[in-house]
Amino acid sequence: MNLTAYDNKKIKAFLHDGNTFEGFCIHHSSEYCFSEFGIDAECLQVCDYLIRDEEIQRIEIIAPPPSIRSTEEEMAMIFSVKRSFSDHLKRWEDNELPDKYDHNCFEYSAQPAQEEFERALDYQRERGDKFIKLEGDFPLVNDFGLSSGVTLTMQLSGKPDGWTINDKIEIREPGYKEIREIELKHYGPVYGEDFAFRNMDHLFEYMDFRGAYMGDKLVGAYYFYSSNGYTCVDGLIVDEDWRHRYIATTLLKHAVNEAGENVVFLHADKDDTPREMYEKLGFREVDRLYEYLSTDIG
Repeated sequence: MNLTAYDNKKIKAFLHDGNTFEGFCIHHSSEYCFSEFGIDAECLQVCDYLIRDEEIQRIEIIAPPPSIRSTEEEMAMIFSVKRSFSDHLKRWEDNELPDKYDHNCFEYSAQPAQEEFERALDYQRERGDKFIKLEGDFPLVNDFGLSSGVTLTMQLSGKPDGWTINDKIEIREPGYKEIREIELKHYGPVYGEDFAFRNMDHLFEYMDFRGAYMGDKLVGAYYFYSSNGYTCVDGLIVDEDWRHRYIATTLLKHAVNEAGENVVFLHADKDDTPREMYEKLGFREVDRLYEYLSTDIG
């Protein structure tokens, strides 16, 4: 079996012992495995697991859903421009919000060389930025000492008919001042008031928002984007003083119903609690993004 054909692809590996592993994989030669892991065998690395060649019965390549990818890229291009930067890096830039990591990052198509990374660092420093972010469809072998994370794309499987909601909540389009207030309360202490305001202005100009109201009080909100038969629900937020009242579930059910025949998807941090809630509601991982970040590049 030619294991190099599966390098940097999302796969499902079926082992002779009946186990299966699914995810993005990296091919490692037998020489590399012996020097790094003390294993004298050619291997595929799927997430944190090393699979020896002799353990594998068969492998299936899982193609990422192209419609979700195209919808996500279309949404990203509302805010940012993507351009070539080097052999293995493309640069996303948002000149209106240059200090937002997700809008100003480097997208890698293969493992960047050290020289490419240093050139990217120099570019960030020349701009006066204190951060650098790399993102791609597979984990890096050399992460250059950056902090790593994984963002999942989760697609709804089934209908929201059995979801528990709060029937005292009214869903309607929120006002600008109300959205700014709840965003500032949630994100201001984390990112600073100035950034929270500018980010909210940026989103409110281009995205459609929906808010959850208890009486006249805005207690939660989200924004969404629809294209190509898909609807992305993002920015879901619940006022910390109103949590544990099924506000998030009520907002999500409204989003699904409003999307109609569109397929609904959202994003979740692999290691954060909201992912567990989404899974209970029937959202399933269909894609993932590997992210590497430093907020102090000096």
